[in-house]
Amino acid sequence: MMASYDVIVIGGGPSGYVAAIKAALGGRKTALVEKEHLGGVCLNWGCIPTKSLLRNAEIVRGLSEGERFGFSVGEIKADYAAAQKRSREVSARLVRGIEYLMKKNKITVYKESARFTGAKELTLAPSGGKLAAENIIIATGSKPFALPMLDYSLDNVLDSKKALQMTRIPKSIIIIGAGAIGMEFATVFRSYGAEVHIVEMLPRVLPNEDAEVSVLVEKEFRKRGFDVHTGTRLTGAANDGKTVKAQFEKDGKPFAIEGECILAATGVRPNTEELSLKSFGIKTDRRGCIEVDADMRTSVPGVYAIGDVTGRLALAHTASAQGMRAVSHICGEPAEPLNYNNIPKCTYAVPEVASAGLTEAKAREEGYDVGAAVFPLSANGKAISYGDDTGFVKLVYDKKYGQLLGMHMAGVHVTEMIWGAVGYLGMEMTVEEMAGVVHPHPTVSEAIMEAAHMANGQPIHI
Repeated sequence: MMASYDVIVIGGGPSGYVAAIKAALGGRKTALVEKEHLGGVCLNWGCIPTKSLLRNAEIVRGLSEGERFGFSVGEIKADYAAAQKRSREVSARLVRGIEYLMKKNKITVYKESARFTGAKELTLAPSGGKLAAENIIIATGSKPFALPMLDYSLDNVLDSKKALQMTRIPKSIIIIGAGAIGMEFATVFRSYGAEVHIVEMLPRVLPNEDAEVSVLVEKEFRKRGFDVHTGTRLTGAANDGKTVKAQFEKDGKPFAIEGECILAATGVRPNTEELSLKSFGIKTDRRGCIEVDADMRTSVPGVYAIGDVTGRLALAHTASAQGMRAVSHICGEPAEPLNYNNIPKCTYAVPEVASAGLTEAKAREEGYDVGAAVFPLSANGKAISYGDDTGFVKLVYDKKYGQLLGMHMAGVHVTEMIWGAVGYLGMEMTVEEMAGVVHPHPTVSEAIMEAAHMANGQPIHI
């Protein structure tokens, strides 16, 4: 027997469950299909558990620096197994919250996998049940990209999920990839005393961030004892299950690094293989990402795709925004197209990094007459009081009109401030207008206002 709905969402991650709730709130009879856990990778094996571990790591670092703040705690015994257990508890609590929201909004949840057996029909596994809907939203997310030269069957070869399942910190670890995921895991492991080797194929760490941010972060990581290699390519690895000897090449010269574990943090690929998309004309690109328009519509009418499967920004908040956009189109609600340049990016390392808009290099590439203003946190009262004044706020702007083009920050609490940049960019504010926005004192956010004053040629506190 075929069960029919107005909207079916395949996947219960940040794009899928948000889309399902919005559809239900819009009066649509809605079902959600999720074969594992509601919340997807983000809540279960990504954003949330890593932030829990980073919070534990922050406390460990704070205790180890007690003398700076006038107290002594003696020998610190950090129990990583307890930290890992807490991270799982945090994830479980949030998953229970989503389960409640499904019930509250009368969304039918099928705990199975689904594949297309018609343009508007799905077959579930393992039950063999049949579902149909006028609108189907694909939100199946992504999985870590696997490096072919690594044997992932070995316990000491990790992807992000396996790393979050570890209950002890290795003595040494090699991390391949210096993007947000790699740098965050590096922060956790180093805080608990591991020897950490970071290897990035591109010329700098956090390669998608503004160059000045990358330079600062690499400098700070090196100061804290990380072994960092950029412009370096992994060529092979020997592994006896206890020690990994990884082979690399930099500037044509080979070298090796040994570690107890190796973690591949080299990006993600979409979960689209099992959906039978091509059989029903749903177009994908060479990476397997589903092609969509500004309304998240695929090549088949009534079928939408949102989140990591679209190959845009693999970020939870991007996914949720895409879900909202897709359902707005289904419900006939007007919605502004997403500007992916202005979606904020955050890295929760030490120092934290947050950005939105164009980097200085990208702005020049696009032909702007670029101005840049950098205000250091070493001149910010809250950062100094907090005991962490490393970092800066950088504004990238158009000299001709003064319009803000991008904001790039590194330092304490900057991930909590970047939303302001998104608002400024969306309103096409000028640096003169930004300088007139009164910020509370003392806060790290004042550095944004101070950078705007600098851009206007009227620096106040520097």
